[in-house]
Amino acid sequence: MFKKEDKLIILDIGGCEGEESIRYSKLFPNAEIFIFEPLPSNQDLIKQNFANYKIDNIKLLPVALSDKDGFADFYVSSGHPEDQQTELDWNFGNKSSSLLEPEVSTIHKWLEFKDKIKVPTMTLYTFVEQNKIDKIDFVHMDVQGAELKVLLGAKDNLKNIKAIWLEVSDITIYKNQVLRKEIERFMKENGFYLVKTEMEGIAGDQFYINNKERSLLSFFNNLKNIKMRLSLKNIFRNKESLLINEHKKTSYSQSGEDLIVKFIFDCIGISKPTYLDIGAHHPYYISNTALFYENGSTGINIEPDPLLFNDFLIHRKNDINLNIGVSDKNDELDFYVISSPTLNTFSKEEAEKYTQEGDYNIIRIEKIKVNTLDYILDKYANSIFPQFLSIDAEGVDELIIKDINFEKNYPIVICIETITFSTSGNGIKNKSLISFIESKGYMVYADTNINTIFVKENFWKKK
Repeated sequence: MFKKEDKLIILDIGGCEGEESIRYSKLFPNAEIFIFEPLPSNQDLIKQNFANYKIDNIKLLPVALSDKDGFADFYVSSGHPEDQQTELDWNFGNKSSSLLEPEVSTIHKWLEFKDKIKVPTMTLYTFVEQNKIDKIDFVHMDVQGAELKVLLGAKDNLKNIKAIWLEVSDITIYKNQVLRKEIERFMKENGFYLVKTEMEGIAGDQFYINNKERSLLSFFNNLKNIKMRLSLKNIFRNKESLLINEHKKTSYSQSGEDLIVKFIFDCIGISKPTYLDIGAHHPYYISNTALFYENGSTGINIEPDPLLFNDFLIHRKNDINLNIGVSDKNDELDFYVISSPTLNTFSKEEAEKYTQEGDYNIIRIEKIKVNTLDYILDKYANSIFPQFLSIDAEGVDELIIKDINFEKNYPIVICIETITFSTSGNGIKNKSLISFIESKGYMVYADTNINTIFVKENFWKKK
């Protein structure tokens, strides 16, 4: 990923004794490395190790990175497994201290938490601002269950991190610990691609790359392609592998919506449906149209965020890509860019709801051009409605759908978000929107809770 001579910014968060920082220092001698470790006894070990290895490009910060600046309780771990001989240079017990209180029963029975101390805390946002850092190349995080606290503390500076390594768990080891699935959801919503997961039982490591880092993503995609080509050599020797690959199905959608829509079109005899993707967000990540593009279909992608839009110009070159919004009139409107890009919206009410209910922030407000569907179809589709309509417009979906003249022009299949925003899973279904679409001659074919998929009845029901 990086060259030895690169002048990188590397953060080692939860540095313990400093071994990882020393490794990065040797790999990248021109890097500027910051190690965060709040436990005083570990700080002493770090300084000693740096002296032993003659390290001069690492700065020790004696704080715990968290979601708030100030002070917090820190639970200090200790202990030694009975079946292990005591080693002079290895402390088994000092590697599990955390800002989170441990559960009564931990995985290792020998592990103890006898002490609780007060430590200074700092957000990643404050650190970046104080040090005037505009980008971070790599974050190595080992904070014993407090990963989300660190990530939330980065605020809008999270988007300026290229790659993150962190630990995850499938069971609660510390109280209020956020588990693997929630970490994965958060990272996806904030524009990070999960490159690799290595689990050993209930816990393990994950490696993420920022979706904006196209060269790094290409690097890993090339590795995957090489592995795929090598694995193909074994298919002819392995009938079981051939059977598995023959029936494997790939989905790019959030909840498998693209596979459901593909099944509908396959059943009605349309192998390469055209599409209109409103609020397209990303060429592949949680995309309802990427699968069809990969299968040879083409269509129109509409993404108002200029930063997100650039990826379509690179990865969806055969499509018509429009950096605009859709409304009931041709105009220029305020567009609210949210700290989680999947929530970007033209609706002020929705943007304020995200900040109040979901701990998200409005990053910026931009003036973005909007056009009506009739104008877009007349100009880019010869006034013919594409066969598949996907809408994810965060609060203005109903406005868009009600601007369609269904008597004149309509899609065969519609996939649209029909649930209100909720971080707790208590979203409310928009029954009036569902009823409206049904009144235009559509039937509900499937519902994934987040999205509802409609198909025009006269295409599905044979007379």
